[in-house]
Amino acid sequence: NQPCAWSHPFWALDSNGNWKIQGGDTLLIYSGSYQMGFGAPNTGWCSTEYTWDCHLPPLPSGSNQQNPTRLLGVGWDSGCANPPELWGTQRVNYIVDLSGTSNAVIDCFEITDHSGCVESHPNSSVACQRDTYPYGDWAVRGIFAADSANVTLRHLNIHGLAHTGVWAGRLTDWTVEEVRIAGNGMCGWDGDLTDGLDANNGTLTFRRLIIEWNGCAESYPGKQPNNCWAQTAGGYGDGFGQGGLTGG
Repeated sequence: NQPCAWSHPFWALDSNGNWKIQGGDTLLIYSGSYQMGFGAPNTGWCSTEYTWDCHLPPLPSGSNQQNPTRLLGVGWDSGCANPPELWGTQRVNYIVDLSGTSNAVIDCFEITDHSGCVESHPNSSVACQRDTYPYGDWAVRGIFAADSANVTLRHLNIHGLAHTGVWAGRLTDWTVEEVRIAGNGMCGWDGDLTDGLDANNGTLTFRRLIIEWNGCAESYPGKQPNNCWAQTAGGYGDGFGQGGLTGG
């Protein structure tokens, strides 16, 4: 019966890795640096056999647009001067999962990892170690979304991931504003889902969006772009790419 808080986003999960929060709730995260992946607090439900799956589950959907589920960094309502850092480790597939999530807001975060490596880079000194555990302090992607409607991304700095900043398709009525996607090793925003069914619908609104230096490594901790690689070298390099039949 005392005011209290969890010390890490993963404590918002139960011992099986499922959300304790429900649709329409707000999870407010204070400024600081939070390791996201195997080895973080409350990851007993994870295993060294599949560290890539040690991530937050899909955010529960809000009941409607007026009652969204909100994942917010402190300062989200006052300019987001000091966003919390969510940094991926041990080859985690993504840091924020919005697959099947509708009626939600993600606001005021830095999403990154603590490595300058890039997946499958031809330069062995740059390529991420992905064969045996421990893999290192890198994450594959920042945000994954599919089959998702009425979502707002705001005040995000998504940078330095080993593969992609945002991987998202089959979206309806999304709003993205004040977002930077930079220095992600393969591409920035990838709209191609692996099953080829990735058409978007409705109105997709992008305001004050910065896309830069994707298809390059980003040094850590210096955060400088380097080791850029073209498709001729096996890279991808789209800054902002959508499926050929995207719609919307």
